[in-house]
Amino acid sequence: MQAENDVIAAIATGYSEAAIGIIRLSGKDTFKVLESIFSKKPPYEHRRVYYGFIKDKSGEIIDEVLVSIFKEPHSYTGENSAEISCHGGLVVLNAVLERVLEVGARLAQPGEFTKRAFLNGKLDLSQAEAVAKVISAKSKRALKVAQNQLQGKFSSRLDKIRENILYLMAENEVIIDHPEEELSNLTKKDRLNIIEKIQNDLKRILRAAEYGDNLFDGIQLAIVGRPNVGKSSLLNLIVGSNRAIVTDIPGTTRDVIKETFNINGIPFSIMDTAGIRKTDDIVEKIGVERSLEAISRADIVLAVFDGSSELTDEDLEIIENLENSDKEIVAVINKSDLKQKIELNKIPFENKVYVSCKDETGLEELEKKLSNLALKGFDDSELVSLNASQKQNLKQAIEMCEQLKKDIENEIDPALIGVDFLSLTDYLDEVIGRITNEDMLDVMFKNFCIGK
Repeated sequence: MQAENDVIAAIATGYSEAAIGIIRLSGKDTFKVLESIFSKKPPYEHRRVYYGFIKDKSGEIIDEVLVSIFKEPHSYTGENSAEISCHGGLVVLNAVLERVLEVGARLAQPGEFTKRAFLNGKLDLSQAEAVAKVISAKSKRALKVAQNQLQGKFSSRLDKIRENILYLMAENEVIIDHPEEELSNLTKKDRLNIIEKIQNDLKRILRAAEYGDNLFDGIQLAIVGRPNVGKSSLLNLIVGSNRAIVTDIPGTTRDVIKETFNINGIPFSIMDTAGIRKTDDIVEKIGVERSLEAISRADIVLAVFDGSSELTDEDLEIIENLENSDKEIVAVINKSDLKQKIELNKIPFENKVYVSCKDETGLEELEKKLSNLALKGFDDSELVSLNASQKQNLKQAIEMCEQLKKDIENEIDPALIGVDFLSLTDYLDEVIGRITNEDMLDVMFKNFCIGK
Protein backbone atom coordinates (compact mmCIF):
# COMPACT_ATOMS: atom_id res chain seq x y z
CA MET A 1 0.00 0.00 0.00
CA GLN A 2 1.48 3.31 -1.09
CA ALA A 3 1.04 6.25 1.28
CA GLU A 4 1.45 9.96 0.67
CA ASN A 5 4.02 10.17 3.50
CA ASP A 6 6.26 7.47 2.00
CA VAL A 7 9.77 8.50 1.05
CA ILE A 8 9.87 8.38 -2.74
CA ALA A 9 12.99 8.27 -4.91
CA ALA A 10 13.86 8.36 -8.59
CA ILE A 11 16.67 9.18 -11.01
CA ALA A 12 15.97 12.83 -11.86
CA THR A 13 18.41 13.18 -14.76
CA GLY A 14 17.14 10.43 -17.04
CA TYR A 15 18.56 7.07 -18.06
CA SER A 16 21.54 8.12 -20.14
CA GLU A 17 25.29 8.29 -19.64
CA ALA A 18 26.51 11.65 -18.34
CA ALA A 19 29.21 13.16 -16.15
CA ILE A 20 26.75 13.74 -13.30
CA GLY A 21 23.51 12.03 -12.37
CA ILE A 22 20.99 13.05 -9.70
CA ILE A 23 18.75 10.89 -7.54
CA ARG A 24 15.95 12.81 -5.84
CA LEU A 25 14.29 11.80 -2.56
CA SER A 26 11.21 13.32 -0.94
CA GLY A 27 9.12 12.49 2.11
CA LYS A 28 8.87 13.00 5.84
CA ASP A 29 11.62 10.48 6.66
CA THR A 30 14.01 11.45 3.85
CA PHE A 31 16.81 12.29 6.26
CA LYS A 32 16.45 8.96 8.09
CA VAL A 33 16.88 7.17 4.75
CA LEU A 34 19.87 9.35 3.96
CA GLU A 35 21.45 8.73 7.38
CA SER A 36 21.38 4.96 6.69
CA ILE A 37 23.49 5.19 3.53
CA PHE A 38 25.48 8.46 3.66
CA SER A 39 28.83 8.82 5.36
CA LYS A 40 27.93 12.33 6.58
CA LYS A 41 25.53 11.95 9.50
CA PRO A 42 22.89 14.41 10.80
CA PRO A 43 22.17 17.08 11.66
CA TYR A 44 21.58 18.35 8.13
CA GLU A 45 21.01 22.06 7.52
CA HIS A 46 18.53 23.44 5.00
CA ARG A 47 19.99 24.42 1.62
CA ARG A 48 23.40 23.01 2.42
CA VAL A 49 25.47 20.68 0.23
CA TYR A 50 27.39 17.89 1.92
CA TYR A 51 30.31 15.87 0.56
CA GLY A 52 30.66 12.18 1.36
CA PHE A 53 30.13 8.60 0.22
CA ILE A 54 27.11 6.38 -0.39
CA LYS A 55 27.82 2.96 1.13
CA ASP A 56 26.25 -0.46 0.75
CA LYS A 57 25.02 -2.53 3.71
CA SER A 58 28.49 -4.00 4.26
CA GLY A 59 30.04 -0.54 4.45
CA GLU A 60 31.68 -0.64 1.02
CA ILE A 61 31.67 2.61 -0.95
CA ILE A 62 29.26 2.69 -3.91
CA ASP A 63 30.12 6.23 -5.02
CA GLU A 64 31.55 9.58 -4.01
CA VAL A 65 28.70 12.11 -3.92
CA LEU A 66 27.41 15.56 -3.07
CA VAL A 67 24.05 15.69 -1.26
CA SER A 68 21.82 18.80 -1.31
CA ILE A 69 19.38 19.22 1.60
CA PHE A 70 15.95 20.90 1.47
CA LYS A 71 13.77 20.98 4.57
CA GLU A 72 9.98 21.24 4.58
CA PRO A 73 8.18 23.36 3.55
CA HIS A 74 10.96 25.05 1.56
CA SER A 75 11.43 22.42 -1.13
CA TYR A 76 9.97 21.67 -4.53
CA THR A 77 7.49 19.18 -3.04
CA GLY A 78 6.99 21.00 0.25
CA GLU A 79 8.43 17.97 2.06
CA ASN A 80 11.85 17.07 3.42
CA SER A 81 13.89 16.40 0.30
CA ALA A 82 17.41 15.57 -0.80
CA GLU A 83 19.24 15.32 -4.09
CA ILE A 84 22.19 12.95 -4.40
CA SER A 85 24.61 14.07 -7.11
CA CYS A 86 26.77 11.12 -8.11
CA HIS A 87 28.72 10.03 -11.17
CA GLY A 88 26.42 9.72 -14.17
CA GLY A 89 27.07 6.18 -15.36
CA LEU A 90 23.94 4.02 -15.46
CA VAL A 91 25.54 1.29 -13.34
CA VAL A 92 26.44 3.65 -10.49
CA LEU A 93 23.13 5.53 -10.72
CA ASN A 94 21.16 2.30 -10.45
CA ALA A 95 23.38 1.06 -7.63
CA VAL A 96 22.76 4.21 -5.58
CA LEU A 97 19.03 4.10 -6.33
CA GLU A 98 18.80 0.44 -5.33
CA ARG A 99 20.56 1.27 -2.05
CA VAL A 100 18.08 4.09 -1.37
CA LEU A 101 15.15 1.73 -2.01
CA GLU A 102 16.78 -0.98 0.11
CA VAL A 103 16.68 1.16 3.27
CA GLY A 104 13.03 2.20 3.10
CA ALA A 105 12.25 4.48 0.17
CA ARG A 106 10.04 3.39 -2.71
CA LEU A 107 10.32 4.16 -6.40
CA ALA A 108 8.35 7.29 -7.32
CA GLN A 109 5.46 6.97 -9.73
CA PRO A 110 5.62 9.07 -12.93
CA GLY A 111 4.96 12.68 -12.02
CA GLU A 112 4.70 11.95 -8.29
CA PHE A 113 7.14 14.66 -7.19
CA THR A 114 5.03 17.29 -8.98
CA LYS A 115 1.83 15.69 -7.65
CA ARG A 116 3.13 16.10 -4.11
CA ALA A 117 4.11 19.70 -4.87
CA PHE A 118 0.49 20.32 -5.90
CA LEU A 119 -1.02 18.51 -2.92
CA ASN A 120 1.23 20.46 -0.56
CA GLY A 121 0.26 23.79 -2.09
CA LYS A 122 3.60 24.50 -3.75
CA LEU A 123 2.06 24.54 -7.24
CA ASP A 124 -1.46 25.00 -8.55
CA LEU A 125 -2.83 22.94 -11.42
CA SER A 126 -1.74 25.33 -14.17
CA GLN A 127 1.78 25.50 -12.72
CA ALA A 128 1.94 21.72 -12.51
CA GLU A 129 0.99 21.57 -16.20
CA ALA A 130 3.79 24.03 -16.97
CA VAL A 131 6.47 21.75 -15.52
CA ALA A 132 6.25 19.37 -18.48
CA LYS A 133 6.15 22.33 -20.88
CA VAL A 134 9.42 23.71 -19.48
CA ILE A 135 11.03 20.35 -20.12
CA SER A 136 9.60 19.89 -23.63
CA ALA A 137 10.07 23.48 -24.87
CA LYS A 138 11.88 23.51 -28.22
CA SER A 139 12.56 27.25 -28.45
CA LYS A 140 13.50 30.08 -26.13
CA ARG A 141 10.13 31.66 -26.74
CA ALA A 142 8.24 28.51 -25.74
CA LEU A 143 10.45 28.20 -22.67
CA LYS A 144 9.67 31.79 -21.67
CA VAL A 145 5.93 31.14 -21.89
CA ALA A 146 6.25 27.93 -19.87
CA GLN A 147 8.40 29.64 -17.24
CA ASN A 148 5.88 32.48 -16.91
CA GLN A 149 3.17 29.92 -16.28
CA LEU A 150 5.33 27.95 -13.84
CA GLN A 151 6.08 31.13 -11.90
CA GLY A 152 2.35 31.72 -11.43
CA LYS A 153 1.73 34.60 -13.83
CA PHE A 154 -1.21 32.81 -15.44
CA SER A 155 -2.62 32.01 -12.01
CA SER A 156 -2.33 35.69 -11.06
CA ARG A 157 -4.44 36.62 -14.08
CA LEU A 158 -7.11 34.16 -13.00
CA ASP A 159 -6.88 35.52 -9.45
CA LYS A 160 -7.93 38.96 -10.68
CA ILE A 161 -10.95 37.44 -12.42
CA ARG A 162 -11.61 35.40 -9.29
CA GLU A 163 -11.78 38.55 -7.16
CA ASN A 164 -14.66 39.88 -9.27
CA ILE A 165 -16.48 36.54 -9.08
CA LEU A 166 -16.08 36.37 -5.30
CA TYR A 167 -17.30 39.94 -4.97
CA LEU A 168 -20.52 39.14 -6.83
CA MET A 169 -20.95 35.86 -4.92
CA ALA A 170 -20.59 37.69 -1.62
CA GLU A 171 -22.98 40.43 -2.72
CA ASN A 172 -25.52 37.80 -3.76
CA GLU A 173 -25.22 36.07 -0.37
CA VAL A 174 -25.87 39.39 1.35
CA ILE A 175 -29.09 39.78 -0.65
CA ILE A 176 -30.16 36.26 0.36
CA ASP A 177 -29.37 36.72 4.06
CA HIS A 178 -30.55 40.34 4.42
CA PRO A 179 -33.35 40.83 1.85
CA GLU A 180 -34.84 43.80 3.71
CA GLU A 181 -31.60 45.75 4.00
CA GLU A 182 -29.85 47.61 1.21
CA LEU A 183 -26.28 46.71 2.07
CA SER A 184 -25.05 46.82 -1.52
CA ASN A 185 -25.20 49.75 -3.91
CA LEU A 186 -24.68 47.61 -7.03
CA THR A 187 -27.34 48.04 -9.71
CA LYS A 188 -28.46 45.38 -12.16
CA LYS A 189 -26.39 47.10 -14.83
CA ASP A 190 -23.34 47.04 -12.55
CA ARG A 191 -23.68 43.29 -12.02
CA LEU A 192 -24.16 42.64 -15.72
CA ASN A 193 -21.10 44.74 -16.58
CA ILE A 194 -18.92 42.86 -14.09
CA ILE A 195 -20.03 39.48 -15.45
CA GLU A 196 -19.51 40.70 -19.01
CA LYS A 197 -15.93 41.65 -18.12
CA ILE A 198 -15.35 38.28 -16.44
CA GLN A 199 -16.68 36.52 -19.54
CA ASN A 200 -14.54 38.57 -21.94
CA ASP A 201 -11.42 38.02 -19.83
CA LEU A 202 -12.05 34.25 -19.82
CA LYS A 203 -12.59 34.27 -23.60
CA ARG A 204 -9.27 36.01 -24.12
CA ILE A 205 -7.49 33.53 -21.85
CA LEU A 206 -9.03 30.63 -23.79
CA ARG A 207 -7.86 32.13 -27.11
CA ALA A 208 -4.41 32.73 -25.60
CA ALA A 209 -4.30 29.06 -24.58
CA GLU A 210 -5.28 27.88 -28.06
CA TYR A 211 -2.57 29.99 -29.71
CA GLY A 212 -0.07 29.30 -26.92
CA ASP A 213 -0.16 25.62 -27.86
CA ASN A 214 1.28 26.57 -31.24
CA LEU A 215 4.62 27.36 -29.55
CA PHE A 216 4.82 23.78 -28.29
CA ASP A 217 2.91 21.69 -30.82
CA GLY A 218 3.85 23.68 -33.91
CA ILE A 219 1.84 24.94 -36.89
CA GLN A 220 0.97 22.75 -39.85
CA LEU A 221 1.47 24.57 -43.18
CA ALA A 222 0.40 23.27 -46.57
CA ILE A 223 1.62 24.76 -49.85
CA VAL A 224 -1.00 24.35 -52.59
CA GLY A 225 -1.47 25.52 -56.13
CA ARG A 226 -1.66 24.30 -59.69
CA PRO A 227 1.46 22.69 -61.19
CA ASN A 228 4.48 24.86 -61.97
CA VAL A 229 3.53 28.00 -60.04
CA GLY A 230 6.62 27.67 -57.81
CA LYS A 231 5.43 25.62 -54.82
CA SER A 232 8.63 23.61 -54.54
CA SER A 233 10.74 26.73 -55.07
CA LEU A 234 8.81 28.39 -52.23
CA LEU A 235 9.48 25.42 -49.96
CA ASN A 236 13.19 25.60 -50.73
CA LEU A 237 13.20 29.36 -50.08
CA ILE A 238 11.45 28.99 -46.72
CA VAL A 239 13.55 26.13 -45.35
CA GLY A 240 16.77 27.47 -46.86
CA SER A 241 17.79 24.36 -48.77
CA ASN A 242 17.12 22.53 -52.02
CA ARG A 243 14.75 20.10 -50.35
CA ALA A 244 12.31 19.80 -53.27
CA ILE A 245 13.09 19.08 -56.92
CA VAL A 246 12.46 22.14 -59.09
CA THR A 247 11.95 21.87 -62.87
CA ASP A 248 9.92 23.56 -65.58
CA ILE A 249 8.02 20.32 -66.12
CA PRO A 250 4.49 20.45 -64.62
CA GLY A 251 3.70 17.67 -62.15
CA THR A 252 7.28 17.11 -60.93
CA THR A 253 6.12 16.81 -57.29
CA ARG A 254 4.17 13.55 -57.05
CA ASP A 255 3.88 13.25 -53.25
CA VAL A 256 3.71 15.39 -50.12
CA ILE A 257 7.15 16.62 -49.00
CA LYS A 258 7.45 17.61 -45.33
CA GLU A 259 10.00 19.89 -43.68
CA THR A 260 10.22 21.74 -40.35
CA PHE A 261 11.53 25.22 -39.66
CA ASN A 262 11.29 27.96 -37.05
CA ILE A 263 10.08 31.57 -37.24
CA ASN A 264 10.56 33.81 -34.20
CA GLY A 265 10.54 30.82 -31.87
CA ILE A 266 7.42 29.28 -33.45
CA PRO A 267 7.89 25.77 -34.88
CA PHE A 268 6.30 25.11 -38.27
CA SER A 269 5.89 21.91 -40.22
CA ILE A 270 5.48 22.63 -43.92
CA MET A 271 4.06 20.33 -46.56
CA ASP A 272 4.77 20.86 -50.26
CA THR A 273 1.94 19.16 -52.07
CA ALA A 274 1.54 17.87 -55.60
CA GLY A 275 0.03 20.36 -58.01
CA ILE A 276 -3.76 20.20 -57.86
CA ARG A 277 -5.25 19.57 -61.27
CA LYS A 278 -7.26 16.98 -63.15
CA THR A 279 -4.97 14.33 -64.52
CA ASP A 280 -5.10 10.84 -66.04
CA ASP A 281 -1.66 9.98 -64.67
CA ILE A 282 -2.33 7.38 -61.94
CA VAL A 283 0.71 8.34 -59.84
CA GLU A 284 0.02 12.07 -60.13
CA LYS A 285 -3.65 11.47 -59.28
CA ILE A 286 -2.62 9.78 -56.02
CA GLY A 287 -0.38 12.77 -55.30
CA VAL A 288 -3.30 15.17 -55.83
CA GLU A 289 -5.47 13.13 -53.43
CA ARG A 290 -2.74 13.29 -50.81
CA SER A 291 -2.49 17.04 -51.38
CA LEU A 292 -6.18 17.49 -50.60
CA GLU A 293 -5.73 15.39 -47.47
CA ALA A 294 -2.74 17.55 -46.42
CA ILE A 295 -4.88 20.68 -46.79
CA SER A 296 -7.48 19.19 -44.43
CA ARG A 297 -4.79 18.66 -41.76
CA ALA A 298 -3.16 22.08 -42.14
CA ASP A 299 -3.64 25.07 -39.84
CA ILE A 300 -2.49 27.58 -42.47
CA VAL A 301 -2.59 27.12 -46.25
CA LEU A 302 -0.17 28.92 -48.56
CA ALA A 303 -2.02 29.22 -51.85
CA VAL A 304 0.62 29.92 -54.50
CA PHE A 305 -0.18 31.74 -57.74
CA ASP A 306 1.97 32.78 -60.70
CA GLY A 307 1.85 36.57 -60.73
CA SER A 308 3.25 36.72 -64.27
CA SER A 309 0.19 35.02 -65.80
CA GLU A 310 -3.56 35.32 -65.68
CA LEU A 311 -5.51 33.01 -63.39
CA THR A 312 -6.38 29.69 -64.98
CA ASP A 313 -9.44 27.51 -64.44
CA GLU A 314 -7.28 25.37 -62.14
CA ASP A 315 -6.37 28.45 -60.08
CA LEU A 316 -10.03 29.46 -59.79
CA GLU A 317 -11.04 25.96 -58.73
CA ILE A 318 -8.40 25.98 -56.00
CA ILE A 319 -9.64 29.40 -54.82
CA GLU A 320 -13.22 28.11 -54.70
CA ASN A 321 -12.21 25.06 -52.64
CA LEU A 322 -10.21 27.14 -50.17
CA GLU A 323 -12.97 29.74 -49.78
CA ASN A 324 -15.21 27.02 -48.36
CA SER A 325 -12.61 25.84 -45.84
CA ASP A 326 -12.11 27.02 -42.27
CA LYS A 327 -8.35 27.38 -42.73
CA GLU A 328 -6.22 30.50 -42.50
CA ILE A 329 -5.27 31.26 -46.11
CA VAL A 330 -2.27 33.25 -47.32
CA ALA A 331 -2.18 33.99 -51.04
CA VAL A 332 1.46 33.91 -52.14
CA ILE A 333 1.94 35.73 -55.43
CA ASN A 334 5.15 34.26 -56.86
CA LYS A 335 7.33 35.59 -59.69
CA SER A 336 6.96 39.19 -58.52
CA ASP A 337 10.18 39.97 -60.42
CA LEU A 338 8.27 39.61 -63.71
CA LYS A 339 5.59 41.80 -65.25
CA GLN A 340 2.37 41.15 -63.34
CA LYS A 341 -0.68 39.88 -65.22
CA ILE A 342 -2.59 38.24 -62.37
CA GLU A 343 -6.13 39.50 -61.64
CA LEU A 344 -5.88 40.25 -57.90
CA ASN A 345 -9.57 41.11 -57.66
CA LYS A 346 -10.35 37.42 -58.26
CA ILE A 347 -8.30 36.35 -55.23
CA PRO A 348 -10.61 36.95 -52.23
CA PHE A 349 -8.15 36.17 -49.45
CA GLU A 350 -7.28 39.03 -47.09
CA ASN A 351 -3.69 37.91 -46.58
CA LYS A 352 -1.53 38.41 -49.70
CA VAL A 353 2.25 38.32 -49.94
CA TYR A 354 4.44 38.94 -52.99
CA VAL A 355 7.58 36.86 -53.40
CA SER A 356 10.16 36.07 -56.01
CA CYS A 357 11.63 32.65 -55.39
CA LYS A 358 14.13 33.37 -58.17
CA ASP A 359 15.40 36.60 -56.56
CA GLU A 360 14.72 35.34 -53.02
CA THR A 361 12.65 38.39 -52.10
CA GLY A 362 9.48 38.66 -50.02
CA LEU A 363 10.46 35.96 -47.52
CA GLU A 364 10.68 38.39 -44.59
CA GLU A 365 7.16 39.66 -45.22
CA LEU A 366 5.85 36.10 -45.53
CA GLU A 367 7.49 35.05 -42.26
CA LYS A 368 6.01 38.09 -40.51
CA LYS A 369 2.57 37.17 -41.82
CA LEU A 370 2.92 33.55 -40.67
CA SER A 371 4.12 34.60 -37.23
CA ASN A 372 1.13 36.93 -36.78
CA LEU A 373 -1.33 34.26 -37.89
CA ALA A 374 0.23 31.67 -35.59
CA LEU A 375 -0.19 33.81 -32.45
CA LYS A 376 -2.92 36.24 -33.55
CA GLY A 377 -1.06 39.16 -32.05
CA PHE A 378 -0.97 37.74 -28.52
CA ASP A 379 1.94 38.93 -26.42
CA ASP A 380 4.16 36.26 -24.88
CA SER A 381 3.09 37.40 -21.41
CA GLU A 382 -0.51 36.42 -22.24
CA LEU A 383 0.18 33.07 -23.88
CA VAL A 384 -0.40 29.91 -21.85
CA SER A 385 -0.46 26.21 -22.57
CA LEU A 386 -3.35 24.26 -21.01
CA ASN A 387 -4.55 20.71 -21.42
CA ALA A 388 -7.84 19.75 -23.07
CA SER A 389 -9.63 19.39 -19.74
CA GLN A 390 -8.59 22.85 -18.57
CA LYS A 391 -9.73 24.39 -21.86
CA GLN A 392 -13.07 22.61 -21.59
CA ASN A 393 -13.57 23.98 -18.10
CA LEU A 394 -12.81 27.48 -19.35
CA LYS A 395 -15.43 27.03 -22.08
CA GLN A 396 -17.98 25.90 -19.52
CA ALA A 397 -17.10 28.85 -17.29
CA ILE A 398 -17.75 31.18 -20.25
CA GLU A 399 -21.12 29.51 -20.86
CA MET A 400 -21.98 29.86 -17.18
CA CYS A 401 -21.25 33.59 -17.40
CA GLU A 402 -23.83 33.77 -20.17
CA GLN A 403 -26.32 31.96 -17.95
CA LEU A 404 -25.61 34.32 -15.06
CA LYS A 405 -26.29 37.33 -17.27
CA LYS A 406 -29.70 35.83 -18.09
CA ASP A 407 -30.32 35.12 -14.40
CA ILE A 408 -29.62 38.70 -13.41
CA GLU A 409 -31.43 40.20 -16.39
CA ASN A 410 -34.56 38.19 -15.53
CA GLU A 411 -34.18 38.89 -11.78
CA ILE A 412 -34.56 35.27 -10.77
CA ASP A 413 -34.31 34.08 -7.16
CA PRO A 414 -30.89 35.04 -5.68
CA ALA A 415 -30.61 31.51 -4.25
CA LEU A 416 -30.69 30.09 -7.79
CA ILE A 417 -28.20 32.70 -8.94
CA GLY A 418 -25.97 31.52 -6.09
CA VAL A 419 -26.09 27.97 -7.46
CA ASP A 420 -24.88 29.20 -10.85
CA PHE A 421 -22.11 31.20 -9.20
CA LEU A 422 -20.98 28.03 -7.44
CA SER A 423 -20.93 26.22 -10.80
CA LEU A 424 -18.81 29.01 -12.26
CA THR A 425 -16.31 28.76 -9.42
CA ASP A 426 -16.24 24.97 -9.74
CA TYR A 427 -15.16 25.26 -13.37
CA LEU A 428 -12.34 27.63 -12.44
CA ASP A 429 -11.44 25.33 -9.56
CA GLU A 430 -10.77 22.62 -12.15
CA VAL A 431 -8.33 24.95 -13.92
CA ILE A 432 -6.25 26.19 -10.99
CA GLY A 433 -7.50 24.22 -7.98
CA ARG A 434 -8.51 27.11 -5.75
CA ILE A 435 -11.72 29.00 -4.78
CA THR A 436 -13.09 28.07 -1.36
CA ASN A 437 -16.09 29.14 0.71
CA GLU A 438 -13.67 30.76 3.15
CA ASP A 439 -12.56 33.12 0.38
CA MET A 440 -16.15 34.21 -0.19
CA LEU A 441 -16.72 34.79 3.53
CA ASP A 442 -13.60 36.94 3.71
CA VAL A 443 -14.94 39.13 0.90
CA MET A 444 -18.36 39.34 2.54
CA PHE A 445 -16.95 40.65 5.83
CA LYS A 446 -14.50 42.95 4.10
CA ASN A 447 -16.90 44.60 1.65
CA PHE A 448 -20.40 44.43 3.15
CA CYS A 449 -19.75 45.04 6.86
CA ILE A 450 -21.54 41.92 8.09
CA GLY A 451 -20.93 41.54 11.85
CA LYS A 452 -19.00 44.81 12.06
